[in-house]
Amino acid sequence: MENLFAWITELNKTDHMGFAILTVVTMAGIGVALGSTIELFFKLIGVKTNKIEIHH
Repeated sequence: MENLFAWITELNKTDHMGFAILTVVTMAGIGVALGSTIELFFKLIGVKTNKIEIHH
């Protein structure tokens, strides 16, 4: 794990574009994981999330 943090730190110092891409990919991955977890939780408790109907 220490090597991973060292690599990320070195990437930030040497290649800002690579660090930016790594950050965007990491944040997108966290968002997908969080959204999938919440969707699974809603299915388990019986909340329907596929369509929301708006009545005027």
